[in-house]
Amino acid sequence: MPGIGKANAEAARTEQKVVEIVNQPITHLPRSGSFTVFSPGWFHAGATKPDFNNVDIRTTQERLYEGHVTSDLNPTEMFIGSELEFNAMTKYFYTDQTLPKKRLSDTEMVEINGLYRVIGHDEQAALMRWLVISGLAVVGLCLASALLLQIGRTRQLPAA
Repeated sequence: MPGIGKANAEAARTEQKVVEIVNQPITHLPRSGSFTVFSPGWFHAGATKPDFNNVDIRTTQERLYEGHVTSDLNPTEMFIGSELEFNAMTKYFYTDQTLPKKRLSDTEMVEINGLYRVIGHDEQAALMRWLVISGLAVVGLCLASALLLQIGRTRQLPAA
């Protein structure tokens, strides 16, 4: 069990680092002039859990925003489109979906890819430990059942 706890703690720390990178602050401007309005909201509902062992978030970065942009969720603000992105493989870690997300640099995306590999490894390690524990529990139950059957048989033997 300590190995599972350690792997889970490492994954939690790693996921928190991803959350910090993905949810960096963006420039907020008061609405004025011309801008594009995204509605409803910035993002569709739901998020796909990334394949942490294989995904490359550099290939899923979308630069959807040009000029000044806003959303029906931000009636008094607008944002600089060139500073923003959408990425389906980081959306799993978006903490505030009422705001657009900062465009990540190549360095940040490479860092997240590395963090994703750590998360994937830790998830696999925790799963393997649980499988071993479950297997040992099944073996223990089988041995206990066999022992109980053997005890029951020896008690039923007639006295000679």
